[in-house]
Amino acid sequence: MKNFVCIRCPLGCALTAEEKNGEIVVTGNSCPRGREYAVSEMTDPVRTFSVSVRVTGGDRGAVAVRVSAPVNKKFIAPIARLARQMKLQAPVKAGETIAANAAQSGADLIAVASVPRA
Repeated sequence: MKNFVCIRCPLGCALTAEEKNGEIVVTGNSCPRGREYAVSEMTDPVRTFSVSVRVTGGDRGAVAVRVSAPVNKKFIAPIARLARQMKLQAPVKAGETIAANAAQSGADLIAVASVPRA
């Protein structure tokens, strides 16, 4: 049995989910989105996140990047390791793909801001 607080709508329902006879049973949801959220968290939990990547030759030393789509939680650490190892050369443009299919996650790393040359 796992407990969750639903984040799919402003109500923030306290959910309980457990697997019974191969099916996930959810209680505590006020709307269908709560059940969808709990089932997703039990079977394929995904997150969006951002991280910084170093930049050389720019007016600042780093740029924020984000994943282009939600990724399974198991990919967060590998993508963060990849970002720590990267060093970009300015200029960097907002919206630019920094790493395609980052860590084989199916999502790209996208620059959030521009970094012009110094």
